[in-house]
Amino acid sequence: MAGHTDDLEIIVATKIAQLTVDDGGGGKGPQESGPRPISLEPGLSLSQARRYLSRYCLYPWKVRRTSANLLHVLDHSYGHILLSKPHRPTVVTVHDLFPMMILKLPASPVQGRVRNWLLQRTLQGLRQADAWIVATEWLRAEFCDWLGRDAQQRVHVIPYGVDDEFFLEPEEDRFQVREILGLPQGALVILHVGSVAPRKNLSAVAATVQGLRERGIDAWLLQIGGELSPEQRRDLTARGIKEVTAARGPAPEGSLRLAYRASDVLLFPSHYEGFGLPVLEAMASGLPVVTSGAGGLAEVAGDAAVVVSGREAEPYVDSVARLAQDTAWRDELVERGLERASRFRWLHAAKQTAEVYRTLA
Repeated sequence: MAGHTDDLEIIVATKIAQLTVDDGGGGKGPQESGPRPISLEPGLSLSQARRYLSRYCLYPWKVRRTSANLLHVLDHSYGHILLSKPHRPTVVTVHDLFPMMILKLPASPVQGRVRNWLLQRTLQGLRQADAWIVATEWLRAEFCDWLGRDAQQRVHVIPYGVDDEFFLEPEEDRFQVREILGLPQGALVILHVGSVAPRKNLSAVAATVQGLRERGIDAWLLQIGGELSPEQRRDLTARGIKEVTAARGPAPEGSLRLAYRASDVLLFPSHYEGFGLPVLEAMASGLPVVTSGAGGLAEVAGDAAVVVSGREAEPYVDSVARLAQDTAWRDELVERGLERASRFRWLHAAKQTAEVYRTLA
């Protein structure tokens, strides 16, 4: 960034951010954005109670006491910070619209009231920002529908970037990586990355693997980033694919990069995504992508991935089977993917973000 932000001094409040780390297991892997539901059962742990106290009381107080000319809240689920009257220009990065969606979900009377009160405070603070950053034009349109069209000139589209390491070949070759992950050398490995929340549509991934095996293809499922629920494990068993599923759970970035290199295709059939970073990470790793067009996914994928419409599993089975059999088409997608991923770099995002800061200085 030298030469591009010489007029700016960026201070990251890492010590303040540590206030909201959950000692009881938080920070292990990808999480949904937005506040986690507060459990009001007698089993509420001390670490959970402390995390929420820090998030909604101590964290805003610390931020208010921090000296800066501009405040950038990097996650919209901390919008309540803006209620503390920071008395300086404010920017919020909005990753998705989950807080608005969660308000519509059913909950127990007591828990629902507390949850909704906290979310409403978050959204109230979010509206008070001077500018907002989103990662796709699709999300900008959705956000402006909620925010109000009179504010759309203050909503800036700045796509996420891909870390340089994803473009690099790992030291371990494909054979070694598969050995490390416990995957057969000759199998067709279907990779799914991220959480396994309902919107991630893991059932479609499982159905695709099942459908491929029914066609005589030795397909395996590799899941990185999520903790499978008992119901999801039962589904894998019912489909007869439990023994060909490697669920590795949350993993550090180094292991994630190896997973991309060990797999044959990324299957990402989410029902909703504000952006869909795994799509670009897979492309940068030389992995073809089959995804839904939900949310911002079609915009991110462009013409460098197979975009499947609808929620049926059969089109996914057809697309992955073709990739396994048509090496020329696969190679073409890989080449397009590498070119597309190269357009999404964090340096570009940083430069554009600095320009937003300057408009508020």
